[in-house]
Amino acid sequence: MAKSGRMSARTLLAAVRAILLVAPLFGVLSFAIGAEALAEQDASAKQAVASVEEMISGLESDDSEGAADSFSRVKKWWTANKKTVKASSLDLSLEIDRQIANLSLALLNGEMQRAADEAGALRFSLRNYEDGAYTGNDGKGRMSLGAYVLKLRGAADLMKGEHWTEAQEEVRLLQRQWLSVEGDVVSRSQTVYNHAERDLVLMDAYLTNPSQRGQAFPVAQRMIDSLNPLVDASYSWIDAALIPLREGLEALLVVGTLLLYARKSESGRAKNWVVGGSAAGVLTSIGIGLAVSLLLTSGAFGRNNSLINGWTGVLASLLLLYVSYWLHRNSDAKRWGQFLKNESARAMTNGKMASLGLLAFFAIVREGLETVIFLVGMVGKLPAGELLGGIAAGFGVLGVCALLMIRLGTKLPIRPVFLVSSVIVFYLCFKFMGSGVHSLQMAGALPATVHDYLPEYGEIGLFPSWYSTLPQLLFVLAAVSVLVFRRLIGASGRSERKAEIIKTPIDVE
Repeated sequence: MAKSGRMSARTLLAAVRAILLVAPLFGVLSFAIGAEALAEQDASAKQAVASVEEMISGLESDDSEGAADSFSRVKKWWTANKKTVKASSLDLSLEIDRQIANLSLALLNGEMQRAADEAGALRFSLRNYEDGAYTGNDGKGRMSLGAYVLKLRGAADLMKGEHWTEAQEEVRLLQRQWLSVEGDVVSRSQTVYNHAERDLVLMDAYLTNPSQRGQAFPVAQRMIDSLNPLVDASYSWIDAALIPLREGLEALLVVGTLLLYARKSESGRAKNWVVGGSAAGVLTSIGIGLAVSLLLTSGAFGRNNSLINGWTGVLASLLLLYVSYWLHRNSDAKRWGQFLKNESARAMTNGKMASLGLLAFFAIVREGLETVIFLVGMVGKLPAGELLGGIAAGFGVLGVCALLMIRLGTKLPIRPVFLVSSVIVFYLCFKFMGSGVHSLQMAGALPATVHDYLPEYGEIGLFPSWYSTLPQLLFVLAAVSVLVFRRLIGASGRSERKAEIIKTPIDVE
């Protein structure tokens, strides 16, 4: 019976590992199939834009016959799609209707320059419709990075004209729309991505405070300058591979540390809890990611995504703080031996094992949801085979890193492994708290207040706000206090042992 139980546990573990490896590929492949249908729907809009560009070329080269032929194709497209555009945005529909009417009149009167101007305006409107960046859309359509930068320029113009209320509304809209384009940014530059998320919160904070409103425009301009070079960037399988590597590395460190602890304690049930929590996190991330991309909208989900990242980051940070302390406390070989002896006598409690699974779940969801959304955002930007190959390569490298981490960790002595692990886990605890609070500020759950005298370094989760800096300071103070206390206790213990040795009589034959 015991053997059968062990076999079923191994079978379950193998099945969960398969889910962890195959689910990300399956999820993105499912979205890729759905994206082909969306691409067919967008093809007509692209053809309309192409026809307008041909018309503009004809007008510029005095080819009135060619321009008229291109314009007839545009009017044919408008007749077939007017209801669809009107359902998306009445304002945009009226705008395109007016532009086509003005263009018809200009061509009829032979006013080629006016016709060229109207054609340029029509091209701009059609591109906005194609990108989902139109009035009244609230970011609920598919938006390109170019359209996002265009809307950011509009917000910057409002700041420059000191229209503070309108500027703040536009910035908060841009925060919700960020999810639509963040995959484009992170796949090209992690640094630009980190700085852009920081600047979105800074602009909101400056616009909220009347004495700091003048500082909002330089931040908006800085963000525009950093995003502009990425607008026309191309993608390759390497970009697809780097997304799971960059986003999954921190989750891997958390899950790998938990698995290492489970193996060191020789607890198969603890290992199953960690793997099960990780699998649940992967499936949850894929489920939400696909729901957002296929059923909901990125813009509408923007605030909820920030809330999920924020709360999972804060909760994972608190759990990691305890794990870091526990690893450091048990880095002593004698204490670890006593722990194993106690655990073997009363077995590991279900509550402790459940907490390991919960921490693995939080760590995976925090990084996994953005990974899925980023990868989904790359669909259509490179061939499907190249995209899936890059994803497979990225997750493959992560798998190898996890295997090496666990295999090497179990062969090394307890003290160095646990000491290094405690430092890594504390760093992740520090970073998760800062980035979690930052996400909550972006979602509007916490006030976006900043102070210029506070340090800022987004790569490690350090932001110029007391809402994130204060708990991080408390974490550092707690860590220093534990180190000092343990050092004093260790010194006291050594002194007592030395005193006992001196007092013990030495037998002399």
